[in-house]
Amino acid sequence: MFTANSRNGFSLKAYQGSQMTLLALDLQEKPDDSFAGFTLGYINPKGQKNFIQNLLNFNGTSGFTSSEESPIQLFKWVHFPGSYQQTGILDGKYTYFAAPRYFDANKDLIPLKEKDFVKAKINVNDYSEEGFSLGFTRAFIKSQAFSSRYGAKQKLRPSNALIFDTMQKAGRNKYGDYTYEDMYAWLGYSARKIIYDILREALNDGSISVDMFAYDFNDPVIADLCLQLASQGKIRIILDNADLHTTKNGKVTPEDEFEDKFKKKAQTGSEIFRCKFARYAHCKIIILKKDNKPFKILSGSTNFSFNGLYVNANHVLVFDSKNAAQYYEDVFNAVWKIGKAPAFRLTTFSNAVQDFSDGSIPITEINFSPHTDQYAGQLLDSITANVKNAKSILFSIMEMGETTTGSLIKTLRMLHKDDSIYTYGVTDKSGKEISLYKPGRKNGLLINAKEANRELPPQFLKEHTLPGHAIHHKFVVTDFNKDTARVYCGSSNLALGGEKANGDNLICIKDTDVATAFAIETLRLTDHYNYRSLKDKETKNEPARIKKTPDWFQRFYDENDIRCVERKLFA
Repeated sequence: MFTANSRNGFSLKAYQGSQMTLLALDLQEKPDDSFAGFTLGYINPKGQKNFIQNLLNFNGTSGFTSSEESPIQLFKWVHFPGSYQQTGILDGKYTYFAAPRYFDANKDLIPLKEKDFVKAKINVNDYSEEGFSLGFTRAFIKSQAFSSRYGAKQKLRPSNALIFDTMQKAGRNKYGDYTYEDMYAWLGYSARKIIYDILREALNDGSISVDMFAYDFNDPVIADLCLQLASQGKIRIILDNADLHTTKNGKVTPEDEFEDKFKKKAQTGSEIFRCKFARYAHCKIIILKKDNKPFKILSGSTNFSFNGLYVNANHVLVFDSKNAAQYYEDVFNAVWKIGKAPAFRLTTFSNAVQDFSDGSIPITEINFSPHTDQYAGQLLDSITANVKNAKSILFSIMEMGETTTGSLIKTLRMLHKDDSIYTYGVTDKSGKEISLYKPGRKNGLLINAKEANRELPPQFLKEHTLPGHAIHHKFVVTDFNKDTARVYCGSSNLALGGEKANGDNLICIKDTDVATAFAIETLRLTDHYNYRSLKDKETKNEPARIKKTPDWFQRFYDENDIRCVERKLFA
Protein backbone atom coordinates (compact mmCIF):
# COMPACT_ATOMS: atom_id res chain seq x y z
CA MET A 1 0.00 0.00 0.00
CA PHE A 2 1.20 3.51 -0.74
CA THR A 3 -0.01 7.08 -0.94
CA ALA A 4 1.52 9.70 -3.19
CA ASN A 5 1.42 13.40 -3.91
CA SER A 6 3.30 15.74 -6.23
CA ARG A 7 3.67 19.37 -7.20
CA ASN A 8 5.80 21.23 -9.73
CA GLY A 9 7.74 18.15 -10.81
CA PHE A 10 8.50 16.96 -7.26
CA SER A 11 6.83 13.82 -5.91
CA LEU A 12 6.60 12.08 -2.54
CA LYS A 13 5.45 8.49 -2.26
CA ALA A 14 4.91 6.83 1.13
CA TYR A 15 4.86 3.02 1.24
CA GLN A 16 3.38 1.25 4.26
CA GLY A 17 5.51 -1.33 6.03
CA SER A 18 5.18 -2.88 9.48
CA GLN A 19 5.81 -0.03 11.92
CA MET A 20 8.00 1.64 9.28
CA THR A 21 7.49 3.72 6.16
CA LEU A 22 9.47 3.96 2.94
CA LEU A 23 9.59 7.51 1.61
CA ALA A 24 10.42 7.62 -2.11
CA LEU A 25 11.32 11.03 -3.56
CA ASP A 26 11.68 12.20 -7.13
CA LEU A 27 12.39 15.26 -9.18
CA GLN A 28 11.07 14.59 -12.65
CA GLU A 29 13.73 16.73 -14.28
CA LYS A 30 17.37 16.52 -13.32
CA PRO A 31 18.02 19.52 -11.00
CA ASP A 32 20.65 22.17 -11.55
CA ASP A 33 23.81 22.62 -9.48
CA SER A 34 21.97 24.52 -6.74
CA PHE A 35 20.16 21.37 -5.57
CA ALA A 36 21.02 20.55 -1.93
CA GLY A 37 18.83 17.53 -1.07
CA PHE A 38 15.52 17.01 0.73
CA THR A 39 13.99 18.12 3.99
CA LEU A 40 11.76 15.38 5.42
CA GLY A 41 9.43 15.31 8.38
CA TYR A 42 6.20 13.99 9.79
CA ILE A 43 3.24 14.86 11.97
CA ASN A 44 2.45 11.97 14.30
CA PRO A 45 -1.07 10.90 15.42
CA LYS A 46 -0.85 13.28 18.40
CA GLY A 47 -0.29 16.21 16.05
CA GLN A 48 3.37 16.63 17.00
CA LYS A 49 5.59 17.83 14.15
CA ASN A 50 9.11 16.45 13.83
CA PHE A 51 11.78 16.79 11.20
CA ILE A 52 13.57 13.57 10.33
CA GLN A 53 17.13 13.60 11.63
CA ASN A 54 20.31 13.39 9.59
CA LEU A 55 23.51 11.84 10.97
CA LEU A 56 25.50 13.92 8.48
CA ASN A 57 25.77 17.67 8.14
CA PHE A 58 27.77 20.24 6.21
CA ASN A 59 30.43 20.66 8.90
CA GLY A 60 31.21 17.04 9.69
CA THR A 61 30.37 17.56 13.36
CA SER A 62 28.90 14.86 15.59
CA GLY A 63 25.31 14.45 16.68
CA PHE A 64 21.95 14.35 14.95
CA THR A 65 20.75 17.42 13.10
CA SER A 66 17.38 18.20 11.61
CA SER A 67 17.00 17.61 7.88
CA GLU A 68 15.67 21.17 7.85
CA GLU A 69 19.27 22.28 8.45
CA SER A 70 21.03 19.26 6.94
CA PRO A 71 19.09 18.00 3.91
CA ILE A 72 18.95 14.28 3.16
CA GLN A 73 21.05 13.58 0.08
CA LEU A 74 19.20 10.40 -0.90
CA PHE A 75 16.07 9.69 -2.92
CA LYS A 76 14.64 7.11 -0.52
CA TRP A 77 14.39 6.93 3.25
CA VAL A 78 12.99 4.29 5.61
CA HIS A 79 11.46 5.95 8.65
CA PHE A 80 11.27 4.10 11.98
CA PRO A 81 9.11 5.99 14.48
CA GLY A 82 10.72 6.04 17.90
CA SER A 83 14.34 5.86 16.79
CA TYR A 84 15.23 9.30 18.13
CA GLN A 85 12.28 11.55 19.01
CA GLN A 86 9.86 9.10 20.68
CA THR A 87 10.42 6.59 23.44
CA GLY A 88 7.86 4.09 22.20
CA ILE A 89 5.80 2.96 19.24
CA LEU A 90 2.96 5.37 18.46
CA ASP A 91 0.39 3.80 16.13
CA GLY A 92 -1.91 5.70 13.83
CA LYS A 93 -2.08 8.03 10.85
CA TYR A 94 1.13 9.92 10.04
CA THR A 95 1.40 12.88 7.72
CA TYR A 96 4.78 12.88 6.02
CA PHE A 97 6.03 16.05 4.38
CA ALA A 98 9.00 16.68 2.11
CA ALA A 99 10.53 19.47 0.07
CA PRO A 100 13.54 19.77 -2.23
CA ARG A 101 16.18 22.21 -0.98
CA TYR A 102 18.38 24.60 -2.93
CA PHE A 103 21.41 26.80 -2.34
CA ASP A 104 21.61 30.48 -3.10
CA ALA A 105 24.60 32.01 -4.88
CA ASN A 106 26.57 31.99 -1.60
CA LYS A 107 25.92 28.27 -1.05
CA ASP A 108 23.58 28.99 1.83
CA LEU A 109 20.30 27.07 2.06
CA ILE A 110 17.30 28.99 0.79
CA PRO A 111 14.71 29.08 3.62
CA LEU A 112 11.58 26.96 3.24
CA LYS A 113 8.00 28.13 3.10
CA GLU A 114 5.00 25.98 4.00
CA LYS A 115 3.88 25.93 0.37
CA ASP A 116 7.15 24.19 -0.60
CA PHE A 117 6.13 20.94 1.13
CA VAL A 118 4.42 18.00 -0.50
CA LYS A 119 2.47 15.82 1.94
CA ALA A 120 1.31 12.21 2.07
CA LYS A 121 -0.72 10.49 4.81
CA ILE A 122 -0.34 6.81 5.68
CA ASN A 123 -0.92 4.45 8.60
CA VAL A 124 2.08 3.46 10.70
CA ASN A 125 1.25 0.38 12.76
CA ASP A 126 1.65 -3.37 12.85
CA TYR A 127 1.01 -4.37 9.27
CA SER A 128 -2.41 -5.99 9.03
CA GLU A 129 -5.09 -6.83 6.52
CA GLU A 130 -7.98 -9.29 6.49
CA GLY A 131 -6.96 -12.25 8.62
CA PHE A 132 -3.24 -11.44 8.51
CA SER A 133 -0.64 -9.39 10.35
CA LEU A 134 3.13 -9.00 10.12
CA GLY A 135 5.88 -7.76 12.41
CA PHE A 136 9.66 -7.35 12.47
CA THR A 137 12.37 -7.07 15.09
CA ARG A 138 14.33 -3.83 14.99
CA ALA A 139 17.70 -5.68 14.98
CA PHE A 140 19.69 -2.49 15.50
CA ILE A 141 22.18 -3.27 18.25
CA LYS A 142 24.88 -2.33 15.73
CA SER A 143 23.58 1.17 14.99
CA GLN A 144 23.93 4.81 15.86
CA ALA A 145 20.38 4.76 17.19
CA PHE A 146 21.20 2.06 19.76
CA SER A 147 24.51 3.70 20.71
CA SER A 148 22.79 7.06 21.16
CA ARG A 149 20.02 5.57 23.28
CA TYR A 150 21.86 2.87 25.25
CA GLY A 151 25.59 3.09 24.55
CA ALA A 152 28.10 0.81 22.86
CA LYS A 153 28.95 -1.04 26.07
CA GLN A 154 25.42 -1.61 27.31
CA LYS A 155 25.04 -4.93 29.11
CA LEU A 156 22.34 -6.82 27.22
CA ARG A 157 21.09 -8.96 30.12
CA PRO A 158 21.63 -8.75 33.89
CA SER A 159 22.50 -12.43 34.34
CA ASN A 160 22.47 -15.81 32.64
CA ALA A 161 19.26 -16.81 34.42
CA LEU A 162 16.53 -18.13 32.14
CA ILE A 163 13.87 -16.00 33.83
CA PHE A 164 14.59 -12.65 35.45
CA ASP A 165 12.82 -9.39 36.18
CA THR A 166 13.04 -7.34 32.98
CA MET A 167 11.73 -4.29 34.86
CA GLN A 168 15.00 -3.85 36.75
CA LYS A 169 17.15 -0.86 35.86
CA ALA A 170 19.55 -1.42 32.95
CA GLY A 171 21.05 2.07 32.68
CA ARG A 172 20.40 5.75 32.22
CA ASN A 173 20.15 7.84 29.05
CA LYS A 174 18.88 11.25 27.96
CA TYR A 175 15.32 10.18 28.77
CA GLY A 176 16.27 9.12 32.32
CA ASP A 177 16.58 5.66 33.85
CA TYR A 178 15.62 2.77 31.59
CA THR A 179 14.92 -0.87 32.31
CA TYR A 180 15.79 -4.03 30.43
CA GLU A 181 12.13 -4.10 29.45
CA ASP A 182 12.49 -0.66 27.82
CA MET A 183 15.53 -1.81 25.86
CA TYR A 184 13.96 -5.13 24.85
CA ALA A 185 10.75 -3.46 23.69
CA TRP A 186 12.82 -1.11 21.52
CA LEU A 187 14.93 -3.92 20.03
CA GLY A 188 12.16 -6.51 19.70
CA TYR A 189 9.90 -3.92 18.09
CA SER A 190 6.63 -5.13 16.57
CA ALA A 191 7.62 -8.83 16.41
CA ARG A 192 8.09 -9.02 20.18
CA LYS A 193 4.79 -7.28 20.83
CA ILE A 194 2.90 -9.63 18.51
CA ILE A 195 4.39 -12.76 20.13
CA TYR A 196 3.69 -11.53 23.66
CA ASP A 197 0.15 -10.47 22.74
CA ILE A 198 -0.74 -13.88 21.30
CA LEU A 199 0.51 -15.71 24.41
CA ARG A 200 -1.25 -13.27 26.74
CA GLU A 201 -4.44 -13.71 24.75
CA ALA A 202 -4.34 -17.39 25.73
CA LEU A 203 -3.29 -16.68 29.30
CA ASN A 204 -6.16 -14.23 29.90
CA ASP A 205 -8.92 -16.35 28.35
CA GLY A 206 -9.81 -19.56 30.14
CA SER A 207 -11.21 -21.09 26.93
CA ILE A 208 -7.99 -20.65 24.90
CA SER A 209 -5.10 -23.15 24.88
CA VAL A 210 -1.79 -23.24 23.01
CA ASP A 211 0.18 -25.68 20.90
CA MET A 212 3.71 -24.54 20.14
CA PHE A 213 6.78 -25.49 18.07
CA ALA A 214 10.04 -24.01 19.39
CA TYR A 215 13.73 -24.19 18.47
CA ASP A 216 15.97 -21.78 20.43
CA PHE A 217 14.10 -20.98 23.64
CA ASN A 218 15.45 -18.58 26.27
CA ASP A 219 13.51 -15.32 26.20
CA PRO A 220 12.68 -14.59 29.85
CA VAL A 221 9.16 -13.25 29.25
CA ILE A 222 8.12 -15.96 26.76
CA ALA A 223 9.46 -18.64 29.11
CA ASP A 224 7.52 -17.14 32.01
CA LEU A 225 4.29 -16.85 30.00
CA CYS A 226 4.59 -20.48 28.88
CA LEU A 227 5.17 -21.64 32.46
CA GLN A 228 2.06 -19.75 33.54
CA LEU A 229 0.11 -21.50 30.78
CA ALA A 230 1.60 -24.83 31.90
CA SER A 231 0.34 -24.22 35.43
CA GLN A 232 -3.14 -23.72 33.97
CA GLY A 233 -2.97 -26.97 31.96
CA LYS A 234 -3.25 -25.06 28.67
CA ILE A 235 -0.09 -25.63 26.61
CA ARG A 236 1.67 -28.36 24.67
CA ILE A 237 5.20 -27.63 23.35
CA ILE A 238 7.35 -29.45 20.81
CA LEU A 239 10.88 -28.25 21.64
CA ASP A 240 14.06 -29.04 19.72
CA ASN A 241 16.57 -31.38 21.36
CA ALA A 242 19.46 -31.27 18.89
CA ASP A 243 22.93 -31.32 20.41
CA LEU A 244 23.17 -27.52 20.73
CA HIS A 245 20.04 -27.56 22.92
CA THR A 246 20.93 -30.43 25.25
CA THR A 247 23.16 -30.47 28.32
CA LYS A 248 26.73 -31.66 27.82
CA ASN A 249 29.68 -31.81 30.21
CA GLY A 250 27.56 -30.38 32.98
CA LYS A 251 26.64 -27.20 31.06
CA VAL A 252 22.85 -26.94 31.27
CA THR A 253 21.20 -25.41 28.21
CA PRO A 254 18.26 -22.98 28.55
CA GLU A 255 16.07 -25.50 26.73
CA ASP A 256 16.86 -28.25 29.25
CA GLU A 257 16.37 -25.82 32.12
CA PHE A 258 13.00 -24.77 30.70
CA GLU A 259 11.91 -28.39 30.29
CA ASP A 260 12.71 -29.06 33.94
CA LYS A 261 10.79 -25.98 35.11
CA PHE A 262 7.90 -26.84 32.77
CA LYS A 263 7.49 -30.36 34.15
CA LYS A 264 7.42 -29.03 37.70
CA LYS A 265 4.74 -26.47 36.83
CA ALA A 266 2.62 -28.47 34.38
CA GLN A 267 -0.93 -29.39 35.30
CA THR A 268 -3.10 -31.89 33.44
CA GLY A 269 -3.36 -30.81 29.80
CA SER A 270 0.14 -29.35 29.63
CA GLU A 271 2.95 -31.44 28.15
CA ILE A 272 6.37 -30.99 26.55
CA PHE A 273 7.88 -33.21 23.87
CA ARG A 274 11.49 -32.99 22.62
CA CYS A 275 12.51 -34.03 19.09
CA LYS A 276 14.81 -33.00 16.22
CA PHE A 277 13.59 -34.86 13.09
CA ALA A 278 16.79 -35.71 11.17
CA ARG A 279 18.62 -32.56 12.28
CA TYR A 280 16.52 -29.80 13.87
CA ALA A 281 12.94 -29.16 14.95
CA HIS A 282 13.36 -25.70 13.45
CA CYS A 283 9.80 -24.25 13.38
CA LYS A 284 8.78 -21.20 15.42
CA ILE A 285 4.99 -21.57 15.64
CA ILE A 286 2.20 -20.79 18.11
CA ILE A 287 -1.29 -22.20 17.54
CA LEU A 288 -4.25 -20.82 19.49
CA LYS A 289 -7.28 -23.03 20.15
CA LYS A 290 -10.59 -21.85 21.58
CA ASP A 291 -12.54 -24.65 23.20
CA ASN A 292 -9.99 -26.95 21.56
CA LYS A 293 -10.75 -25.61 18.05
CA PRO A 294 -7.78 -23.91 16.30
CA PHE A 295 -8.46 -20.35 15.14
CA LYS A 296 -5.17 -18.42 14.93
CA ILE A 297 -1.48 -19.18 14.32
CA LEU A 298 1.84 -17.36 14.51
CA SER A 299 4.81 -18.40 12.37
CA GLY A 300 7.94 -16.84 10.87
CA SER A 301 11.69 -16.79 11.39
CA THR A 302 11.77 -15.41 14.96
CA ASN A 303 13.08 -17.80 17.57
CA PHE A 304 11.50 -17.46 21.00
CA SER A 305 14.89 -16.48 22.34
CA PHE A 306 17.09 -13.61 23.44
CA ASN A 307 19.01 -13.51 20.16
CA GLY A 308 15.88 -14.07 18.08
CA LEU A 309 14.14 -11.02 19.49
CA TYR A 310 16.88 -8.58 20.45
CA VAL A 311 19.86 -9.29 18.20
CA ASN A 312 18.70 -10.89 14.95
CA ALA A 313 16.68 -9.36 12.12
CA ASN A 314 13.52 -11.50 12.06
CA HIS A 315 9.86 -11.56 11.07
CA VAL A 316 6.63 -12.98 12.47
CA LEU A 317 3.36 -13.67 10.66
CA VAL A 318 -0.08 -14.16 12.15
CA PHE A 319 -2.89 -15.90 10.27
CA ASP A 320 -6.26 -15.31 11.92
CA SER A 321 -7.97 -18.10 10.00
CA LYS A 322 -9.71 -21.22 11.25
CA ASN A 323 -8.78 -23.14 8.09
CA ALA A 324 -5.08 -22.25 8.27
CA ALA A 325 -5.01 -22.84 12.01
CA GLN A 326 -6.58 -26.27 11.60
CA TYR A 327 -3.90 -27.20 9.07
CA TYR A 328 -1.11 -26.17 11.45
CA GLU A 329 -2.82 -28.09 14.25
CA ASP A 330 -3.04 -31.21 12.07
CA VAL A 331 0.71 -30.96 11.42
CA PHE A 332 1.37 -30.50 15.14
CA ASN A 333 -0.63 -33.63 15.96
CA ALA A 334 1.20 -35.59 13.25
CA VAL A 335 4.52 -34.69 14.91
CA TRP A 336 3.41 -34.98 18.54
CA LYS A 337 5.15 -37.84 20.38
CA ILE A 338 6.77 -39.02 17.10
CA GLY A 339 9.10 -36.29 15.73
CA LYS A 340 11.04 -38.49 13.31
CA ALA A 341 11.94 -37.47 9.75
CA PRO A 342 11.16 -40.86 8.10
CA ALA A 343 7.71 -40.96 9.68
CA PHE A 344 6.88 -37.35 8.74
CA ARG A 345 7.95 -37.88 5.12
CA LEU A 346 5.23 -40.54 4.85
CA THR A 347 2.48 -38.07 5.83
CA THR A 348 0.38 -36.04 3.41
CA PHE A 349 1.80 -32.85 4.94
CA SER A 350 5.37 -33.51 3.81
CA ASN A 351 5.11 -33.75 0.05
CA ALA A 352 2.23 -31.52 -0.99
CA VAL A 353 1.66 -27.78 -0.78
CA GLN A 354 -1.46 -26.57 1.03
CA ASP A 355 -3.16 -23.67 -0.76
CA PHE A 356 -5.29 -21.15 1.14
CA SER A 357 -7.24 -18.96 -1.27
CA ASP A 358 -10.64 -18.79 0.42
CA GLY A 359 -10.41 -15.03 1.00
CA SER A 360 -9.95 -15.28 4.77
CA ILE A 361 -6.24 -14.46 4.43
CA PRO A 362 -4.00 -13.29 1.56
CA ILE A 363 -3.52 -16.05 -1.03
CA THR A 364 -0.99 -18.27 0.72
CA GLU A 365 0.78 -21.56 0.06
CA ILE A 366 2.21 -23.51 3.00
CA ASN A 367 4.81 -26.27 3.03
CA PHE A 368 6.07 -28.31 5.97
CA SER A 369 9.31 -30.28 5.94
CA PRO A 370 11.22 -32.59 6.18
CA HIS A 371 10.46 -33.59 2.59
CA THR A 372 11.60 -36.42 0.39
CA ASP A 373 14.69 -35.62 -1.66
CA GLN A 374 12.58 -35.29 -4.81
CA TYR A 375 9.97 -32.95 -3.39
CA ALA A 376 12.56 -30.77 -1.62
CA GLY A 377 14.41 -30.25 -4.90
CA GLN A 378 11.23 -29.53 -6.84
CA LEU A 379 10.05 -27.01 -4.26
CA LEU A 380 13.27 -24.98 -4.30
CA ASP A 381 13.50 -25.24 -8.09
CA SER A 382 10.00 -23.76 -8.42
CA ILE A 383 11.04 -20.73 -6.36
CA THR A 384 14.25 -20.43 -8.38
CA ALA A 385 12.23 -20.40 -11.62
CA ASN A 386 10.09 -17.52 -10.32
CA VAL A 387 13.21 -15.60 -9.25
CA LYS A 388 14.72 -16.00 -12.71
CA ASN A 389 11.59 -14.56 -14.35
CA ALA A 390 11.26 -11.57 -12.02
CA LYS A 391 12.30 -7.98 -12.73
CA SER A 392 13.01 -7.09 -9.11
CA ILE A 393 14.24 -9.38 -6.35
CA LEU A 394 14.83 -8.33 -2.75
CA PHE A 395 15.95 -10.79 -0.10
CA SER A 396 17.27 -11.19 3.41
CA ILE A 397 18.67 -14.64 4.18
CA MET A 398 20.88 -15.76 7.05
CA GLU A 399 22.93 -18.44 5.31
CA MET A 400 24.15 -18.07 1.70
CA GLY A 401 27.57 -19.66 1.88
CA GLU A 402 29.14 -21.48 -1.04
CA THR A 403 28.41 -24.88 0.51
CA THR A 404 24.69 -24.12 0.87
CA THR A 405 22.80 -26.69 -1.18
CA GLY A 406 19.93 -26.32 -3.62
CA SER A 407 19.29 -24.20 -6.70
CA LEU A 408 17.77 -21.16 -4.97
CA ILE A 409 20.70 -19.91 -2.86
CA LYS A 410 23.14 -20.50 -5.71
CA THR A 411 20.94 -18.37 -7.98
CA LEU A 412 20.49 -15.58 -5.44
CA ARG A 413 24.24 -15.43 -4.79
CA MET A 414 24.88 -14.60 -8.46
CA LEU A 415 21.92 -12.28 -9.11
CA HIS A 416 23.86 -9.06 -8.59
CA LYS A 417 25.87 -9.76 -11.75
CA ASP A 418 22.76 -9.36 -13.91
CA ASP A 419 22.22 -5.62 -14.38
CA SER A 420 18.97 -6.11 -16.31
CA ILE A 421 17.08 -6.63 -13.02
CA TYR A 422 16.90 -4.73 -9.76
CA THR A 423 18.28 -6.87 -6.96
CA TYR A 424 19.01 -5.97 -3.35
CA GLY A 425 20.01 -8.51 -0.74
CA VAL A 426 21.60 -8.92 2.68
CA THR A 427 22.94 -12.02 4.39
CA ASP A 428 25.17 -13.12 7.24
CA LYS A 429 27.24 -15.46 5.10
CA SER A 430 27.67 -15.35 1.35
CA GLY A 431 31.05 -16.86 0.56
CA LYS A 432 33.05 -14.81 -1.93
CA GLU A 433 30.02 -13.26 -3.62
CA ILE A 434 29.72 -9.78 -2.13
CA SER A 435 28.56 -6.78 -4.14
CA LEU A 436 28.71 -3.34 -2.54
CA TYR A 437 27.33 -0.22 -4.17
CA LYS A 438 29.62 1.14 -6.89
CA PRO A 439 28.80 4.42 -8.68
CA GLY A 440 28.16 4.07 -12.39
CA ARG A 441 27.08 0.42 -12.23
CA LYS A 442 23.61 -1.12 -12.35
CA ASN A 443 24.74 -4.31 -10.63
CA GLY A 444 22.68 -5.35 -7.64
CA LEU A 445 23.79 -5.32 -4.02
CA LEU A 446 24.61 -8.37 -1.92
CA ILE A 447 25.82 -7.30 1.52
CA ASN A 448 27.40 -9.48 4.20
CA ALA A 449 26.06 -7.91 7.40
CA LYS A 450 28.15 -10.06 9.73
CA GLU A 451 31.36 -8.70 8.18
CA ALA A 452 30.23 -5.07 7.91
CA ASN A 453 33.18 -3.73 9.88
CA ARG A 454 33.98 -0.40 8.25
CA GLU A 455 35.62 2.03 10.64
CA LEU A 456 32.97 4.71 10.84
CA PRO A 457 33.82 8.40 10.40
CA PRO A 458 35.02 10.17 13.57
CA GLN A 459 31.81 12.05 14.36
CA PHE A 460 29.95 8.75 14.68
CA LEU A 461 29.46 7.05 18.03
CA LYS A 462 31.17 3.73 18.64
CA GLU A 463 28.68 0.95 17.94
CA HIS A 464 27.92 -2.18 19.93
CA THR A 465 29.38 -5.47 18.73
CA LEU A 466 26.97 -8.15 17.52
CA PRO A 467 26.70 -11.09 19.93
CA GLY A 468 24.91 -13.21 17.31
CA HIS A 469 23.60 -13.18 13.76
CA ALA A 470 22.75 -9.78 12.33
CA ILE A 471 20.48 -11.41 9.74
CA HIS A 472 18.29 -14.34 10.70
CA HIS A 473 15.52 -13.73 8.15
CA LYS A 474 14.83 -16.27 5.45
CA PHE A 475 12.77 -14.45 2.84
CA VAL A 476 12.74 -13.59 -0.86
CA VAL A 477 10.48 -11.00 -2.50
CA THR A 478 9.86 -11.04 -6.25
CA ASP A 479 8.25 -8.18 -8.21
CA PHE A 480 6.98 -6.41 -5.08
CA ASN A 481 5.15 -3.73 -7.09
CA LYS A 482 3.31 -6.03 -9.51
CA ASP A 483 0.20 -8.18 -9.33
CA THR A 484 2.52 -11.19 -9.61
CA ALA A 485 4.35 -10.27 -6.35
CA ARG A 486 5.48 -13.16 -4.17
CA VAL A 487 7.02 -13.44 -0.70
CA TYR A 488 8.73 -16.68 0.30
CA CYS A 489 9.29 -16.64 4.05
CA GLY A 490 9.04 -18.55 7.33
CA SER A 491 11.53 -20.67 9.25
CA SER A 492 13.08 -22.50 6.29
CA ASN A 493 16.67 -21.55 5.42
CA LEU A 494 15.67 -22.06 1.76
CA ALA A 495 18.40 -24.66 1.33
CA LEU A 496 18.12 -28.25 0.17
CA GLY A 497 19.71 -29.77 3.28
CA GLY A 498 17.24 -28.15 5.62
CA GLU A 499 14.24 -28.97 3.47
CA LYS A 500 15.22 -32.64 3.60
CA ALA A 501 16.27 -32.87 7.26
CA ASN A 502 14.59 -30.14 9.35
CA GLY A 503 11.11 -29.65 10.67
CA ASP A 504 10.43 -26.33 8.93
CA ASN A 505 7.64 -24.10 7.66
CA LEU A 506 8.05 -22.47 4.21
CA ILE A 507 5.32 -19.99 3.29
CA CYS A 508 4.54 -18.26 -0.02
CA ILE A 509 2.27 -15.20 0.14
CA LYS A 510 0.86 -13.80 -3.11
CA ASP A 511 0.00 -10.24 -2.16
CA THR A 512 1.49 -6.95 -3.38
CA ASP A 513 1.04 -5.08 -0.10
CA VAL A 514 2.65 -7.86 1.96
CA ALA A 515 5.49 -8.02 -0.58
CA THR A 516 5.98 -4.27 -0.24
CA ALA A 517 6.28 -4.53 3.55
CA PHE A 518 8.98 -7.20 3.19
CA ALA A 519 10.69 -5.15 0.46
CA ILE A 520 10.97 -2.18 2.83
CA GLU A 521 12.56 -4.45 5.43
CA THR A 522 15.17 -5.51 2.86
CA LEU A 523 15.96 -1.93 1.90
CA ARG A 524 16.48 -0.71 5.45
CA LEU A 525 18.76 -3.64 6.36
CA THR A 526 20.74 -3.67 3.12
CA ASP A 527 21.35 0.09 3.18
CA HIS A 528 22.28 -0.03 6.88
CA TYR A 529 24.95 -2.69 6.42
CA ASN A 530 26.08 -1.42 3.02
CA TYR A 531 27.13 1.83 4.70
CA ARG A 532 29.03 -0.16 7.31
CA SER A 533 30.80 -2.13 4.57
CA LEU A 534 31.94 0.60 2.20
CA LYS A 535 35.59 1.56 2.08
CA ASP A 536 36.06 5.04 0.70
CA LYS A 537 37.76 8.35 1.43
CA GLU A 538 35.95 8.70 4.75
CA THR A 539 38.39 7.40 7.34
CA LYS A 540 38.89 7.77 11.06
CA ASN A 541 40.74 11.03 10.29
CA GLU A 542 38.17 12.53 7.90
CA PRO A 543 34.57 13.21 8.96
CA ALA A 544 31.73 12.38 6.61
CA ARG A 545 29.75 15.37 5.35
CA ILE A 546 26.84 16.18 3.13
CA LYS A 547 27.98 18.07 0.08
CA LYS A 548 27.51 21.51 -1.36
CA THR A 549 28.70 20.34 -4.76
CA PRO A 550 26.35 18.70 -7.30
CA ASP A 551 28.33 15.49 -7.71
CA TRP A 552 26.28 13.72 -5.00
CA PHE A 553 23.10 13.55 -7.06
CA GLN A 554 24.55 12.74 -10.49
CA ARG A 555 24.28 8.98 -9.85
CA PHE A 556 20.50 9.27 -9.39
CA TYR A 557 20.19 10.48 -12.99
CA ASP A 558 22.83 8.21 -14.53
CA GLU A 559 20.96 5.54 -16.53
CA ASN A 560 23.88 3.16 -15.89
CA ASP A 561 23.69 3.45 -12.09
CA ILE A 562 21.50 1.34 -9.80
CA ARG A 563 20.54 4.48 -7.88
CA CYS A 564 18.82 5.79 -11.01
CA VAL A 565 17.04 2.46 -11.51
CA GLU A 566 15.99 2.57 -7.87
CA ARG A 567 14.71 6.16 -8.06
CA LYS A 568 12.45 5.28 -10.97
CA LEU A 569 11.31 1.97 -9.49
CA PHE A 570 10.14 3.34 -6.15
CA ALA A 571 9.08 6.89 -7.01
